[in-house]
Amino acid sequence: MIDYKRVRKIYFYSNELDMRSGMKRIQMLLSVNFSPAELLYSLFIFCSKNRKQIKIYYEDEFGSWLLINKLNYSNFHWPRQIQTGSYDASDLKLLLKGLKIMEERQKEIGY
Repeated sequence: MIDYKRVRKIYFYSNELDMRSGMKRIQMLLSVNFSPAELLYSLFIFCSKNRKQIKIYYEDEFGSWLLINKLNYSNFHWPRQIQTGSYDASDLKLLLKGLKIMEERQKEIGY
């Protein structure tokens, strides 16, 4: 499973992704934009158009993971403005719990 202590970066994919896409299509999409070294220990988060399903791609020294989380009665609170490389594992945990990442950050800062 994912070792959050080893995760280097978390990337949120801002374009819509066809959620029928499997491991091979996502790997092809990522290999065009990232080197193999950048893919290792990075999380790539994809969200469906209706915000009910998230796919997470992760690669470590043992292989690749494609994790899927689907909500039945609510939506994920996807960030409105995605800032590259500025997210960490705690932000991902907030997202998967259904909390809004940016609102939580503003509360921490005191805005």
